[in-house]
This record gives sequence, C-alpha cells and structure tokens, in this order.
Amino acid sequence: MRTLHFYALLLYFAFLIVIGVILNSPLAIFISIPILWLIIFSEILPFKHIKFKRKFPLERFAEGNEVEFQYFIEGKGYYFIKDAMNVVRGYCGNKCVERRNVLLDKFGRVKFKEAFVYSEDVLGMQGHILKIKDKGELRVYPRIEYIRKLKIKPRKTRSILGDYPSRMKGPGIEFTDIRNYYPGDDMRFINWKATARRNKLMVNEYESERTGDTVILLDVRRFLKGAEEYEELLNASVRAAATLATYLSRTRSRVGFVVLSNSVDWIYPTYGKRAMYLIFDRLLNIRSEKISRLPFDYGKFIVSRFFPPNSFVILISPLLSWDIDDSIIELLAKGYDVLVISPTIIGHGKDMASRILKAEREVRLRRIRMYGRVVDWNIEYPLTSILKVMR
Repeated sequence: MRTLHFYALLLYFAFLIVIGVILNSPLAIFISIPILWLIIFSEILPFKHIKFKRKFPLERFAEGNEVEFQYFIEGKGYYFIKDAMNVVRGYCGNKCVERRNVLLDKFGRVKFKEAFVYSEDVLGMQGHILKIKDKGELRVYPRIEYIRKLKIKPRKTRSILGDYPSRMKGPGIEFTDIRNYYPGDDMRFINWKATARRNKLMVNEYESERTGDTVILLDVRRFLKGAEEYEELLNASVRAAATLATYLSRTRSRVGFVVLSNSVDWIYPTYGKRAMYLIFDRLLNIRSEKISRLPFDYGKFIVSRFFPPNSFVILISPLLSWDIDDSIIELLAKGYDVLVISPTIIGHGKDMASRILKAEREVRLRRIRMYGRVVDWNIEYPLTSILKVMR
C-alpha cells in the first residue's frame, strides 16, 4: 500500500517537471531529481510488514497493581500497534523489544480480541495495515481490605466442627466454666488448681466451635441513570463482597454467592479458596449499562430454594428497591440469619429526587432494624472499621 507521503512526493515531482517544461527552466527539473531517486529507491528496497508477540507474566492481578507488558517486534521500519491495553509506536531495525507498564486501576476482565498493526518502510513510501485476531485474557480482581478477625458471626451453626463459637459446650478453645468431674471425662481437661482447692476433681468446660453456611447476596441492580453514582456504588459493593469472600474462605465454613444485576446468578456453597476464586470470577462481569428491571424476589427465591435453612445471609445492597424490605422479613421468618450492609450513595444532592430517595431508604432501614442486623455504611470510610465493632 502506498502512503500519502509517496503520493505527495509524486505530485510534487510532476509539478516541478511541468513548471520546468512550461517556463523552460532547468532549475525546476534539477530540483526534482532527488525526489525521483526517492521514488526509485522506494520501489527497489524490500519491504516486510511488522509482526509482534505480546507477553505478560500472569493472568490474574489485583486492582491497583502494575503489570509489565513486553512486545517482541520483528521487522524493519516504523510501527504502530494498538491492542486492548496499550498503544506502542516507534522504529525497529530488525528485532526489538518494547516494554509498557500499566496501572490496573479498574477491576474487570480484559479480553484481547483484536489488534491493529500499522507499519511503514524506512522512507515512509510503503505502508501496511493489518487487523489480526488477538488471544489472551487479563483478570483484574477487586481490591480487598484485610480482616484479621470478624466479630459478626451467625446466630445458628451446624453440627460440624468449625471456627464459629456456638452456644453448646464441647471441644473448643474458649473457656466457659468449671464443673465436677464425671466418669468418662478426658483427663486433659482436669483443672488441677481447682481440684486442689476444693479437694475433688474439677474439669474445665469449653465453648464448642461449629461451622455454618454463609451466603453473600450482592445487589448491584442499576436504578440510577447517573454513570458516576452507579460506578461509585458498584465499586464499593463489589470490594465489600470480595473482602468478605476472602475472609470467609479462611474459615471452615461453606460460602455461597448470589448476585442480582440485569440477571440473577449464584454459586452453591463450597469451602476454602475454591469458593473465593469462584466468587471473584463472577465479580468481574457484573457491570451494567442498562436500568435493571429484575425484582428482588428472584434473590429471595434462590436463597430459600438452594441454600439450607439457618444459613447466614450477608446482604450488600443500597436498599433502593421498594420490595426489598418485605423479602428480607420473609427470609428472617423462614429461619435465615440476615445481616444487611447498605452502602450510602444517595442523599448527597439537594434536589427533591435525592431527598425522596433518602427518606425512603431511611424508612426501610428502620423497618429492617426491628427484625435483623443492619450496617448503614458510608462508603467514604473503610468497611472494616465498621465491621470491627459489629457483633
């Protein structure tokens, strides 16, 4: 493909020749000779378009990290490469390597589908445009807050040993009481100081630690048309869900996940890091550009249908839906232990619509507080600072 530079020089050469012939001026013809040599050299010199390969160290990163991309370029001439993450341009003699450091400031899934490559020869006379199918994927997980120990816990536990203190006495690490020794008690639990003081065998009693089923119910339906407000609310809600999923994966409890966006999706409860990575993968594709028409009843149905009773449900929602408080009360009536974490996103404006939304949200908060636990979270502050004082 000939470039605009080539056609401009060709037109300039023809213009000088015409001027020299009309005016009978050898100077104009003499000036056009170097341009002619450039055109001839561009025809003689071989031209091979640029090829490249991209490499980055990992496929999974955390939000806020910096990743180095390496572009291995092969060819001779000027190049311009654009993919899903970077724009690389410059000159390459034969083989060269370009490095680009990119700050991952937004969580999500980056798919390399197509790359645009434009190359020119040394003289800039010939060019080549190529659109190639690109392969690869980059996963940017949301930023999390570190929680050493969470004070909130389910009010009802299962019979399997775990990390949550239960109301029953049994094997555990939390001391509760001292009682008389009965035949069959383990000798390791004898309190020898109390035995010497009372002149009879006394045994320590401990609070039994059990496991439980925890469900993270994330409500990120879009009700507001403002892109900035929705993005701010979405980022805070997703980071809160990722923080809780990371903490719960370190415990011996089963963790499930339900997300309400334009559609409903869920993960059946599982243990450990498997649950954490499954939840993180679902968090990468929940942004919505359209107003959601999905009622909250779908989330209530998924929880009551696929998760066992007495599960600990952590609801992360701005409480903007008119039917959400009735659904929460119904879950409580069915035996689920519900904790509501409500990020504050409305009420900053002074217009009438913001005041109405703020008043409706406060009414829902007061009604839910009559039956369950509620955290009114101002997203300007870290979530961990609020959860540390919750019980």
